Amino acid sequence: MRLATWNLKQAVAPKKPAADLWQWIGDTVEPDVVVFTEAKVPNETPPAGWQAVWIPGGVGPKRRWGTVIAGRGVQVTAVTSVTTGRVRQKTVALEPRWPAAAVVADITVGSERWATVVGLYGLTVDTNGDKCGHGRYSVPALLNDLEPLFTSDRADRIIVAGDFNMWPSDTWSIAADFELLDCVSLTAADRPVLAGCSGCDEGDQCGHLWTHRNGNSPNAAVQQIDFIFATPTLADELDTVYGGPDTYPGIWDLSDHAPVVAEFS
Repeated sequence: MRLATWNLKQAVAPKKPAADLWQWIGDTVEPDVVVFTEAKVPNETPPAGWQAVWIPGGVGPKRRWGTVIAGRGVQVTAVTSVTTGRVRQKTVALEPRWPAAAVVADITVGSERWATVVGLYGLTVDTNGDKCGHGRYSVPALLNDLEPLFTSDRADRIIVAGDFNMWPSDTWSIAADFELLDCVSLTAADRPVLAGCSGCDEGDQCGHLWTHRNGNSPNAAVQQIDFIFATPTLADELDTVYGGPDTYPGIWDLSDHAPVVAEFS
């Protein structure tokens, strides 16, 4: 299984046509599952050959963008409630405070659920909804809203992927709180050190990917703010992780983000 996450930069100008972006990732990355963030939400149906789930209308009337989970050759089913409790079971609704920023879907292959994917965009607002320039408030808040998922009958096979708007050093506590593993960090030894990596405290152990080009100058900040986290069961099946401009030359002509791709056996 090949899973990717990519911010399409459709919340701000310049915007590339949605059809071109879907075709590029389909032809170039060839994912089985992809989490799009800052994506223009489809008006009716996704392009031919894709299944997808999203929140109609996006973030709001003037912001028709959000998170989209899409797949090809797999079944993608929205998850809006889960069953919790081993003895006294009950059904609990999943109610993220920013619904278009956090979307949950089951990915089914044949008749078996391969994973439940949480597509997540870290809104750059604080707990009062005021702009703060990072996702260090919104990402934990959204995951806390989805806490029933992590204690449900789906808890063993969960992936959280998207643009967190956080640097790597900010994500350790989130991974620990929800018993998730960072797929990029797990495969860090497979890559050279990312020179100039922002918000990184790993020194010569850094194996991060350049996923966000912060600015158009030749000296644009090198940032990884897009992540793929997985529960230990799925992390045990992780084969490789790649992405960034080294893998996808010319990616900055499409978006100010580059895809992160994880392959599972």
